[in-house]
Amino acid sequence: MMHGGGFGGGMGGGSMGGGGMGRMGRRLGMDDEGELGSVYNHRVVTRLLSYVLPHKGLAIMSLLTMLVTTFTIVAQPWIIKLAIDELVDTGEQVNAGEQATVGALAFVMVLFAVNMGVRFVSNYMYQVSLARVSQGVLYSLRTRIFGHLQRLSPSFYDRNEVGRIMSRGQNDVNQLQEFLNLVVSSLADVLSLGGIVIALFLLDVQLALITLTVIPVLIGIMLIWQKIAWGTFMRVRQAISVVNANLQENISGIRVVQSLNREETNMERFDEVNNGHLEANLHASRLSAALMPTVEILTAIAIGLVVIFGGRQAINGTMEVSVIVAFVLYVQRFFDPIRNLTMQYTQFQRAMTSGVRIFGLLDTPVEVKDKEDAVDLPPVKGAITLEGIRFHYVPEIEVVKGIDLTIQPGETVAFVGQTGAGKTTLVALLNRFYDVTEGRITIDGYDIRDVTQDSLARQTAM
Repeated sequence: MMHGGGFGGGMGGGSMGGGGMGRMGRRLGMDDEGELGSVYNHRVVTRLLSYVLPHKGLAIMSLLTMLVTTFTIVAQPWIIKLAIDELVDTGEQVNAGEQATVGALAFVMVLFAVNMGVRFVSNYMYQVSLARVSQGVLYSLRTRIFGHLQRLSPSFYDRNEVGRIMSRGQNDVNQLQEFLNLVVSSLADVLSLGGIVIALFLLDVQLALITLTVIPVLIGIMLIWQKIAWGTFMRVRQAISVVNANLQENISGIRVVQSLNREETNMERFDEVNNGHLEANLHASRLSAALMPTVEILTAIAIGLVVIFGGRQAINGTMEVSVIVAFVLYVQRFFDPIRNLTMQYTQFQRAMTSGVRIFGLLDTPVEVKDKEDAVDLPPVKGAITLEGIRFHYVPEIEVVKGIDLTIQPGETVAFVGQTGAGKTTLVALLNRFYDVTEGRITIDGYDIRDVTQDSLARQTAM
C-alpha cells in the first residue's frame, strides 16, 4: 500500500490499494448463456425490424416468392392426380375400342413442367433475396456492436470476459440473423400445412379424417422430445461459451501462462471443458437423430391407413386410384412441416434470447462521456492536481482512498508500490478512463470531467 508523502509535489494523506485495473468485478458480468426466452418478444422484434426496413424491397420479394414456392409444392400432387385420371380415361377409351385422345394428358404434362419451372425460379429468388436480407441485417448489427464496443468505458470490460463479449458479437448475432429465416420458413410451413389439409379434405373427407388420426400422437411425441431436447441444446450453448472464454483467457494471457510454466495445467483444464462441449454435442446429435425415424414411422402408418382404407374403397369402385396416389403424396409432405415447426419453436426462443442480449449490449450506457457543455482543453502547461480523490471498481471495495497530490509543470513523478497497490488505477484516472467517485482531478485548473475526452487524449500519452 502506498501512503502519503514525497512524490515530487507532495502527495497528501490517503492511500491506494486493492488493485490492478479490472481485477475486480468479474462476477458482475454477462453470465446468462443458459437462459431461454419467450417465443415472441415484441421489443426485440420491433428493433430487429428497424434493421430489416432498409432491405424492405428484398424482404417483400422473399415473402412473395415463398408464397409462390409453397403453392407449387401443394399443387404438385394434385397435378399428378389429374395426369393419372387422364391416363385412366385414355386406357378406358382404348379398351372400349374408341379413338384415344391425348390432348388433355399433354396439357397436364405441360402444366406439370410449368409448375416445376415456376417452383425452381421462385425458390431460387426466395433463397437469394432472403439471404441478402439476412446478411445485410447481420452486417449492420455487427457494425453497430463493434462501434458501440469502441465507445464503452473500460469499466465495462473489467466486468465482462472478452470471450463472452465475443459470443455476443458472433454467436448471438448469428442466432438473431437466423430468426429472419425462421420467420419466413415457419410461415411457409404453416401455409403448406394449411394447403395440404385443404387438399386432403377436398379429395375425400372420410379418408382425410382417418389419415389425420396420427397427428395427436405426433404432437405428443414432439412435445416430449422438445422438453428433453431443450436442456440438451442449452448445455451445448453453455459449453461453447465456456470453451470460448477459456480459449480467449489462455491466448490473451499466454505470457503469464508460459512464465509460470502452466501449459500442462491449462491443457488439462481446456481438455475438460472441451470434452464437456463434445459430450453435449453428441447427446444433442443423438436426440436429433431419434426424431427422424419417429416421423418416418408415423408417416408410414398414415400411408398404410391410406392404402388400407382407400384401397378398399377403390376395389369397391367408390374411390379413384388417382385420389389414393394424391393422398400418399400429400401425407409424405404433411409431416415435415410439423417436425420443422416443432424444432423451430426452440430456435425461436433462442433467437429471442439472443436478441435480448444483443440489444441489451447495445443499450449499455457509456459510463465515461462528455458533458453537454464540455469544452476543449487548451494547450496544457502541465499543472496536475488531485484533490481528495476516491475510487472503486466494485462498490464497498475502495481502491483509491482520499489522495491529494500536486504536480508542477515540468516535474517528473514516479508512482512506486507493490503489485496491486493502485499505480495503474491512478494513471487510468488521470487519463479519464474512469471517473473518480469522490474529489476531482484538474489539469491547469480544468476539471478533466469538464473538458472533452478527445482534447484530453490528444495531449496525454501512455
